[in-house]
Amino acid sequence: MKFDKILRIATSLLKLLKKIITSLVIVILLTNSLQAKVKFKDIKFAPDFYAQSIQTCKAIGNRSFKNKNTVKRVSGLVGYDWMSDWKKNSNSLTVKHINITEPILWMMTATHNAVSEDDKESLTTGKELLVKLAKANTLLDSTGYHELKNKPMCWKNNDPNSPCWYHSYEFAKDVFSLYLISAIWLKDELDEDEFQIVDRYINRMYRKFLKPLINKKQDQGFYAMANGGTGILIYANWSNDKRLAMREINNRLKYIDKVFLEDGYINNNSFRGYRGQWYHSYGLNSVLGYVYIAKLWGAKIPNKIQQKLIKASEITNLAITDWDKFKSREFAGANPNKISNKDNAIKHTHQMAFSLDALMEVVTGVKLENDPIYLQKRKYHMKDGFDSLIGFNAHCLSENLN
Repeated sequence: MKFDKILRIATSLLKLLKKIITSLVIVILLTNSLQAKVKFKDIKFAPDFYAQSIQTCKAIGNRSFKNKNTVKRVSGLVGYDWMSDWKKNSNSLTVKHINITEPILWMMTATHNAVSEDDKESLTTGKELLVKLAKANTLLDSTGYHELKNKPMCWKNNDPNSPCWYHSYEFAKDVFSLYLISAIWLKDELDEDEFQIVDRYINRMYRKFLKPLINKKQDQGFYAMANGGTGILIYANWSNDKRLAMREINNRLKYIDKVFLEDGYINNNSFRGYRGQWYHSYGLNSVLGYVYIAKLWGAKIPNKIQQKLIKASEITNLAITDWDKFKSREFAGANPNKISNKDNAIKHTHQMAFSLDALMEVVTGVKLENDPIYLQKRKYHMKDGFDSLIGFNAHCLSENLN
């Protein structure tokens, strides 16, 4: 009798335990389904990062590896000492980055044209440059993410001339991300040994500059290449890691929801004092580029975020049409990098965000207001073919081609 009673109790306990486990599983699944914006099965990498296939595009320009100056300029990036350049020429207010950003943009432009034209000679040159940059461990000696912990903050003592170590890291990170795009386009041209050289370099750079950002907690600001998020997506494409892409997109959407305020202003960017308009448009361009890629790859953007992006686009227009009203918005939080000196004012849309007009219409349906200073100044950056804030040229999207 005792044995039967014990057996009945044990059976009852097992049934109860089974119900508890089942309930916990349901709760976990429901919680995950509420949090997830994109699932593993939804990820479909665009073969050429921002498009299903590379097509010729006038907005890219006609730069070619057949031009000796192009090859020379790109070759100048091989093993370039960015840290010496940065220490000598940059501060918290201004970053002189042309000697690393221009060569990689020329590399992208010439590679894009070689692929779209199926120019075998140019593809070979591009591949050789890709391998040389990898062999030299280009930019690997730059400030890494973890090294920033022991460096002083930018704008120390509110001094615009103080060094900004984050900039030395940021530009190395973003130039590497742009290198990755060229690597994706040239991947099929690499033989086994060449692939190993390039892949080894990419993995080392990724671990130092991008991987630490996966779990980084941020409170303010949205800047170039989605604060590294775009670079992580590019690496996921290169390594065919759909789980990484899923994780990155879901994390970044949460962050977008956090820093893009209900009325369209961006926590930090929009409140940079006399450069608030400049940095607001900079951040908007970056987020719209990121969202375009995420949607192309299978993500569904929550309506709440979509409405914030529409509002942010409208605020960009407000800054153009009524700068004083734009700037009158009060901000209660910490704002250590606010530009308070009128002499440093910039009252126009960010000239490096040259894809902004195209992205606003494609992603939000809002047309950018006429900003003559922006339209004039952005010509300088458009000649490089690619928008370095997003990793592609939105004027080459199929939605914008006639």
